[in-house]
Amino acid sequence: MARRQRKDGWWVGPIAQLAGLIALACALIPGVREMLISIGIIAFIVLGVIIVGLIGFAFYRLSNPRRRLQPAGVALSAIPSVIPNPPRATSATLHEQSSKPLVTDELIKQLRSMDWFQFEKLVGHVYRKLGYAVTRSGGANPDGGIDLIIEKAGQRTAVQCKHWKARDVGVKVVREFLGALTDAKIQTGILVTLCGYTADARQLAAKHRIEIVNEGSLTRMLESTDARFDAEVIELLCDTRKFCPKCDRELVIRTARKGKNVGSKFWGCSACPRCDFTLPID
Repeated sequence: MARRQRKDGWWVGPIAQLAGLIALACALIPGVREMLISIGIIAFIVLGVIIVGLIGFAFYRLSNPRRRLQPAGVALSAIPSVIPNPPRATSATLHEQSSKPLVTDELIKQLRSMDWFQFEKLVGHVYRKLGYAVTRSGGANPDGGIDLIIEKAGQRTAVQCKHWKARDVGVKVVREFLGALTDAKIQTGILVTLCGYTADARQLAAKHRIEIVNEGSLTRMLESTDARFDAEVIELLCDTRKFCPKCDRELVIRTARKGKNVGSKFWGCSACPRCDFTLPID
């Protein structure tokens, strides 16, 4: 242990001897003392200049963050601020983006709370924004008929809107719609609903070139066309009115004056007594 300490402190002896020689020279030779003082002053000045330079350089780097992030050997003018000719989106990229959940809970809630009449007009407006000529066929009467006819590039397609919120579309609805297509001599059709479709309904629709659109597909259509930011669409989504499925007149809240439900409220057609359609209040 003592041998290691002597090895580690080998420099102590020479430094002590050098200090002794300097002290002896200062005492015996008058000019040595003045020379050492001059050397010390010069060293102090040089050290001060170095410290001031380092401080100034640090302030300069802090005040120029772009230079601080610049790679060594690359001029700032050589780094383009905008990437020229960005890569074009491919069909695969667009398909991937369209499959992402772009809709909001608020939009779905508005679609479910709107009336069938506004729902039908909303679907027509979306297809119009997709470049189709849209013709309304007249009411959402419960007859399996056609609500809209859309046309683009000479191709006519019939659309039926089912504003169902609690049950899936079954095979019976598809058969009735297929019969309406045959009567109208239209070869392709689209079924739009807020719910889903049974397996049999999907199979029959695919066999007869009938496209099925559910809540997710419709909301993606709204997002892809920015239709939900359109003034007309916003008005439809916020419209709380209800309409009669028999005559398209507006429904009003009425009070039962006779029968077992005397005093209860219900929706009644504003064209009463010409139209006697009623609807319970949810």
